[in-house]
Amino acid sequence: MLTSRKTFLPFALPSISEDAIEEVAQVLRSGWVTSGPKVKQFEMEFGDFVGSKETIAVNSATAGLHLALEAIGLTANDAAITSAITFTATAEVICYFGAEPILTDVDPIHNLMTPETLEATISGKCKWNGKELTSKKTGKQIKAILPVHLAGYTCDMEAILSIAKKYNLYVIEDAAHAFPAVHKNKMIGTWGDFTVFSFYATKGITTGEGGMITTSHKEFADRIRRMRLHGINRDAFNRPGWYYEVVDAGYKYNMTDIAAALGVVQLKESHGFWERRTEIAKHYNVEFSGLKGVKLPKEDANGIHSWHLYRIEIDPKIAKIGRDTLVEELKERNIGTSLHFIPIFEHPYYKKTYGFNRKDYPNACLMYDRSVSLPLFAGMTKTDEKDVIDAMKELLA
Repeated sequence: MLTSRKTFLPFALPSISEDAIEEVAQVLRSGWVTSGPKVKQFEMEFGDFVGSKETIAVNSATAGLHLALEAIGLTANDAAITSAITFTATAEVICYFGAEPILTDVDPIHNLMTPETLEATISGKCKWNGKELTSKKTGKQIKAILPVHLAGYTCDMEAILSIAKKYNLYVIEDAAHAFPAVHKNKMIGTWGDFTVFSFYATKGITTGEGGMITTSHKEFADRIRRMRLHGINRDAFNRPGWYYEVVDAGYKYNMTDIAAALGVVQLKESHGFWERRTEIAKHYNVEFSGLKGVKLPKEDANGIHSWHLYRIEIDPKIAKIGRDTLVEELKERNIGTSLHFIPIFEHPYYKKTYGFNRKDYPNACLMYDRSVSLPLFAGMTKTDEKDVIDAMKELLA
């Protein structure tokens, strides 16, 4: 047996530079710590980076998804389609409105919503009358598709947008894993009606907690800006005097200047972060290529993988050990792992509330039984890499 690491290696850690710490310190010294000039700067620079006309910073990607659905007028009479393989946030924001979440299965290779799984869901669970697409179960009108880019591999956006156009649906991309991913020579952030990014601690760049919405629709962007801060018609930073008006019943979803200051520096450093993650992922692929019963992630055939995660699948019929045992053995060696994701239909709330049947999602179930995410983050050292590789080879070679 290999000697365990002296310290625990998490599956992900943020990389915070001294420049980022100093930028945050300057904001703290300035006296303006809530939404203000630094948020504006972060929004502008992020928009320039991905090529988006409108960018709105919020305090989480969950808030961003919620605001996008609110902007299109989702109600309790409606439904939206998303992937069975995603974090709960993508489905729960649909539930905020009392609307119905409809789940697609995923492809067996990348575990994404595909044009095929989307069309299969529409033909099997929906009804089209030539004008409106409705749920066969509830009769609710379907208003949106929420595709999820998983681990850094991108969904086929051209095909999904074509299907959305056919059925008069909005497309709201969950891009929590997709910065800085590229799909067919165009950055994620400029495809759908809305794209929502996450800046959580483990993401490609972080603001601690935070998110960004991009859209090409100015009227939707203006509404989201109002709704992220109580429905007030003027930001505090730009308010000429004490007077303001509440024109909608909004939310408290604004990003702070403290978080944005971290984001401004992280954005400048993001290419270096991506290069290091890509280097580690490619090294893993080379070193693990001879392991039997292990399905490795592939480069994005349609663009540039963000390498947010390094997800593998273990076939227990071929591999030396199963996924759960592998996770336990790696933990014994002080190496952390995670699972992305427990399918939505497996969670008690969704089972009870919507009666999802796991038989409808065979590929998602197979993924759930076999998938594991190994350590992958820009701050990993060569020794960290070697520890993961050596432990995997010992356990699976």
